Amino acid sequence: MRLHLGHQTLAAAVIVVLLAGCGGGVSPARLGATGASTAAQLRFMGSAGAAHPFQSAGANATRSWMAPDAKKSKTLLYVADQGTNDVDVYSYPAGKLKGTLTGFQTPSGVCSNKAGDVFILNGNGMTVEVYAHGGSSPIRTLDLPGYPELNCSVDPTTGNLALGVLAGSCGDCFVVFAGGSGTPTTYTPSGQDGLPGCGYDDKGNLFCDAYGTGGFALFELPKGSSTVSAVAVSGASGLTAASIQWDGTDLAFGSGAGPTLYQIQLSGSTGSVVGSTSLSGAAAVWQFWITNNLGSKKHKGLRVIAPTISGSAGIAGYWNYPAGGTATKTITGLDEPDGAALSTKK
Repeated sequence: MRLHLGHQTLAAAVIVVLLAGCGGGVSPARLGATGASTAAQLRFMGSAGAAHPFQSAGANATRSWMAPDAKKSKTLLYVADQGTNDVDVYSYPAGKLKGTLTGFQTPSGVCSNKAGDVFILNGNGMTVEVYAHGGSSPIRTLDLPGYPELNCSVDPTTGNLALGVLAGSCGDCFVVFAGGSGTPTTYTPSGQDGLPGCGYDDKGNLFCDAYGTGGFALFELPKGSSTVSAVAVSGASGLTAASIQWDGTDLAFGSGAGPTLYQIQLSGSTGSVVGSTSLSGAAAVWQFWITNNLGSKKHKGLRVIAPTISGSAGIAGYWNYPAGGTATKTITGLDEPDGAALSTKK
C-alpha cells in the first residue's frame, strides 16, 4: 500500500549506496558483475569509466522478427534486455512473446507516444531507435549529443521526446526532440551532476530529477517555456535520482534503482515526498512503466511494470499501483531486463 513517510530508508540487503562522484549509486550484485552495464548505469554506480563505457560483446546478429498479428494487437509490451542486446515484444496483458527486435548496443530505457511509436535508448550508443507499433525495423534514428540516461518520456500534448544525456557535448544535460524527431534542443541546468530521469506530466510540463550538489534535485521545464527552474523537494533526504514517471497525480521515481518507488506531490515551485510503493521480489529496477503514463488521473486498476532480477532469473513483473506488494504476474525467459513500456495503437 502507499505509505505516508517521515524518514526514508533504503534496505541495505537490496542495494549498496556508493558515495561517488555522481552523488550516489547502486551496485546490484549480479548486474555489477556482468560488464554489460550501460553508460548511465556505470555513472549511477559511481564508476570512473562511465564516460567510456564497457562495450558489450556486440549486437545480436539474428534478424528481428514480429508475429503477423502483432500490428493488429491494440497493446504490446516492449522489454529491453541488455543481456541479449534485444528488445522482446509481448502481448499485453497476457505476456505471450510476439517478436524480438535486434541490433542494439545494450538497449536500456523504453517509452512510447500516443500513436504507439516506441522509442528505444541505445544504452552504450548515442542514438534512440524509433519503431512503429508492431514494426520489425526502425522508422527513424535520433542522434544524441551523448549517452542516454535511464529513461525517456513523451509529452502527451505535443509528442515531444525528452531524456537525460550523459557525458555529451552539452555536458550532463537533458534533450528535447520536438515532435519526437529532428535535432534536439539541449538544456544544462546548474547545480547538478547528471539527470538520470525525465518525465512529462499530463499537461506537458517536463520534470527531470538529478544528482544535485546537495543530494536529490528536481528541475522543471514548464510547457511552452525555454527556462529550466529548480523545484525544492522536501522529504527526499537520503534518496537518489533515478528513472521518473508521471503516475496521473504525482511524480514517481525509483530511488537507487531499488525495489521501492517514491511519489512526489507537486505544488507550484515545490514538491514533497508523500508515499512509497514497494515491489516485493524485485531487485534492481532501472526503468519502470506505469500503465496510465499518457492517461487519466484515476489510480483504480493501475499497474507498474518493472523489469528486474528475481533470484537468478530476469523477469518482467506486474505489480498493482500504488499498492505494490507481490507481483500479480511475471514474464520469464529474460536475461538482464532493463526497461519496459507499453505501446497502444488507436
